[in-house]
Amino acid sequence: MSYVSSLSSDTTYTSSTSSGRITFSGLGNGTDFSEIIDATIDAESYKLEDYNEQKTQNENIVSLLNSLSDELDALNTTLGGMDELEEFLEMSASSSSDAVDLDVTGEAATGTHTIVVDQLAQCDIWADTGYSFSSGDDVVASSATTFTFAYGGTNISLDVSAGTTIGGLVSLINNSSASSGKVQASLLYDGEAYYFMLTGADTGSSNTISIVDGGTLKGLDATNFTNTQTAQDALIKVDGFPPGTDQWIARSTNTVDDVLTGVTLNLQETTGEEGIQVTVAYDTDAMLEKVATFVEEVNQIIYDIQTLTGRLDTNYENDDAVSTDTDDSSDDEEDEDITIKSYALDMMYSEIKSILSSGALGFSRYDSDTDTGDLFNALSQIGISTDSEEGSDSFGQLVLDSSGLEDALSSDPLAVAKLFAADGEAESDTPALQVISLIETVTPAGEHSVEYTVENGAIVSASIDGQEAQVEGWTITGIGSKSSGLYLQVEDQSDGDHSGTVRVKQGKIGELSDALSEMTDEDTGTIAIMISNYEKGISNLESQIYNESERLDNLETYLTEKYARLDETLSYYTNLETTLESLISSLSSD
Repeated sequence: MSYVSSLSSDTTYTSSTSSGRITFSGLGNGTDFSEIIDATIDAESYKLEDYNEQKTQNENIVSLLNSLSDELDALNTTLGGMDELEEFLEMSASSSSDAVDLDVTGEAATGTHTIVVDQLAQCDIWADTGYSFSSGDDVVASSATTFTFAYGGTNISLDVSAGTTIGGLVSLINNSSASSGKVQASLLYDGEAYYFMLTGADTGSSNTISIVDGGTLKGLDATNFTNTQTAQDALIKVDGFPPGTDQWIARSTNTVDDVLTGVTLNLQETTGEEGIQVTVAYDTDAMLEKVATFVEEVNQIIYDIQTLTGRLDTNYENDDAVSTDTDDSSDDEEDEDITIKSYALDMMYSEIKSILSSGALGFSRYDSDTDTGDLFNALSQIGISTDSEEGSDSFGQLVLDSSGLEDALSSDPLAVAKLFAADGEAESDTPALQVISLIETVTPAGEHSVEYTVENGAIVSASIDGQEAQVEGWTITGIGSKSSGLYLQVEDQSDGDHSGTVRVKQGKIGELSDALSEMTDEDTGTIAIMISNYEKGISNLESQIYNESERLDNLETYLTEKYARLDETLSYYTNLETTLESLISSLSSD
């Protein structure tokens, strides 16, 4: 987010010098006092120029920090769209027949299912087959009346004014708030005449239409209507369930999204008794693209911080100062020339790099002998490394080995997804302890060391990460800051001292996202604090600029008045000299 400066412009100094009201005659000894005053003020202005230069630098730095914050927010938005397993996982689905189309999400489980579609859901349709109209302009209401029909068991009554045509009745039904969205009226032309029809807006056996009272409307008596399509539910079996011959899963629509988790069945046609096969699999190509996006956007942030802090220059040293090579003749390149050498930015950079290079929180190393642990616990294991070659165009950035990532996805796509997007998944390293639950966003991710003592068949003390835990029966609850919300069940209830490790997993995306959120917090974030400090510096510089401008203005006034008096004195003596010379010349001629 961008931070709006709170600085005031009321400190701008307004000159009150009298120099514009005083001119020099040019007499005296011929000295140009204006030039002397200008040269003196220029010589005395070095502090003002320095203050203005520092102020401009600080303003540019604030602008750069705002831009960096916006970029971090944009990256965090991208990460927020794939920081959970169901968001990161990409699935594909196929069907052996066009009878069923599928939509899948990351929540779906891989596998093949047999779907039998006995019937499709339909809406109710009634046609006035007992009477036809020559056109939509045929008048059906010779006098005011009421037309009443029912939808889904609820009566809908519409007042029809005298002179209403059959076309007007169609518009009345379709535009009335009482019937709009429930029933659609229309006129069907069979090539010779028009027939009035009512169609239910929703499929399903409960969404039926019935004509209750046609009033005095011409030709719309209930006995004239025929149910040309009956409202009915879709009937399906999934993987042989339900098992009975006449038992079916019934749904009111042909879009069934609550039978298979993460899978939406879009029913198109009925099938035979043997049904069709639908297959759900991981879409590893789409997941590879998602990882590539992650690497690309993270690299942009790394490059931007490298540029701001001068890390692309191998002579970089952190002296908590700001230097600039700005060329005043090229304002367009001003921001590019500024280097922010700041300990705070160093810490941000180091934290981002550490997250990308370290093992995932709560993950354990994989043991091939026992087939335990996490197959992947670091980005380096799936083809993502850091370019450490100084002078390289991508120095310090992530490098994606597509073939390595493809191999990892081929080996275990779920393990790759967990490395990126595990969120609140907890497990115990010992059967002596079982995780009951935790509080997402509260319980810290990582390893948690648990110790407890059993005496005389009861837990007498327990701690998690060295902090006292709450004991109730055979359960232990973390109440300290390091394990808040972690709820455990004790399985080894024998007397004695016991210990174990519980892991709360968090993927790299969530870990990075949490760090970025802290960095960009508008109140306590690193960037907000930096901007605040620079703005305070700008405010102080504005005060110094005001005071220095006032001093120079007073100096110019003093010098102007001083040299004006001197010019006046010199002019007097110059005029006196001229007069004396004239008198002497006159006396000499006599």
